Amino acid sequence: MMAEREMAHRLFAKEFNDSCFQISPGADMSGESELHSPNFLVTKAGAKVNRLFIAGVVTEVEDIGNQKGGEKELWRARISDPTGTFAVYSGNYQPEASVFLSTIEVPSYVTIVGKVRSYEPGEGSVFVSIRPEEISHANEDIRNRWVVETAKLTLDRLDIFEDVLSSDMKEAEIVEFLSKKGVPSYMREGICLALDYYHTDLSYLKDLKSDIRNALLAIEKGFSSKSGFQSDAEDLILHLLEEMNEGKGMEYSLLVREAKSKNVSSEAVDSAVRSLLSKGHIYEPKVGFLRLVL
Repeated sequence: MMAEREMAHRLFAKEFNDSCFQISPGADMSGESELHSPNFLVTKAGAKVNRLFIAGVVTEVEDIGNQKGGEKELWRARISDPTGTFAVYSGNYQPEASVFLSTIEVPSYVTIVGKVRSYEPGEGSVFVSIRPEEISHANEDIRNRWVVETAKLTLDRLDIFEDVLSSDMKEAEIVEFLSKKGVPSYMREGICLALDYYHTDLSYLKDLKSDIRNALLAIEKGFSSKSGFQSDAEDLILHLLEEMNEGKGMEYSLLVREAKSKNVSSEAVDSAVRSLLSKGHIYEPKVGFLRLVL
């Protein structure tokens, strides 16, 4: 009998990449039951996820097949949201996604539904990634709506987690408290597991909230820019990147020099570049270079 698929949750890249705790509920079983038991990643902020729905900009795609005895066909992509970057791997068992990634123009907006994976190359280090089940072209508006909805869901969960941390409840009391508040079972379990494994504190949750609010601010500025309220420095940077792009992007130092010649300070350039990166209007094809997202 085919197992029912887990819900695809929304997470920002920052929360995802801070995670390293994977659990396998079927680990004590044997045979077919263990084989088909889903693995879950528990985040430091109390999410318990098996599948994700993400949206962002593809900033890099690389064919890494046949490396060190790995899969013959394996593509690695980096998907950027306003808080960080997801690593996505597509191989022999994701043929449609592999074809998509092998032919996509970089940079491009995409949405992805996929399963969470973790890899431990050595003791104390864990890398998390996504194996795509579905991948589709998107646009800036779709990405922005994803950011807004993901922020709402995540901030609601962080508020609940903060309520727990602000009290002196023991685990049994926490479960009862969350149950009375109508918190879903997967969220109750995620919060308890995060407390036990990561010993999450209020400072981490507040920092994550700050990152999310900055992401929302970037999106708000993006909406404003469409109405003609984009800053002069951002307009200049976009113009320079379009005018001086030779296919590989523009070196940051050259961008600063050109902007200074037009009476825009290096501080204003730095602020504008950060804003444009957050909005997904530009990206770094390699360190020290910037390029437009077309």
